[in-house]
Amino acid sequence: MAKRKSQSKHGSMVKSVADHVSNDGHTNVEADITGYDRPELIYWESTKKGHIPDVTSTTDTKYIFEVETDDSIDDSHTEDQWKLFSANAKQRSKKFIAVVPKGSEQQAWARAKQLGVTLHDVWTVG
Repeated sequence: MAKRKSQSKHGSMVKSVADHVSNDGHTNVEADITGYDRPELIYWESTKKGHIPDVTSTTDTKYIFEVETDDSIDDSHTEDQWKLFSANAKQRSKKFIAVVPKGSEQQAWARAKQLGVTLHDVWTVG
């Protein structure tokens, strides 16, 4: 996980998403925080390099959630993650959702468009 100025906010947002999907009927909820099993590494087949998503879960489909704070939406680390998670979601019929602070939805959609990645949705916390 990349270091960011708002690391504690990021952690509380990840917990909020994990708790929400757990209470909303999702199963196999994994989160990259204490108290949850850690999601598996998603990696590029060609390089075997990858990233661990913030939250994954299952309903009738599988989900990948990546949490961003105001200071990480435009980060290069975010670019790497979003491109990988978007490609994995397309290849494996998953839904990739970005989670951002309330008020940052348009910034997230614009970033996805700039990067050429597909987001199934943008959720907000806060």
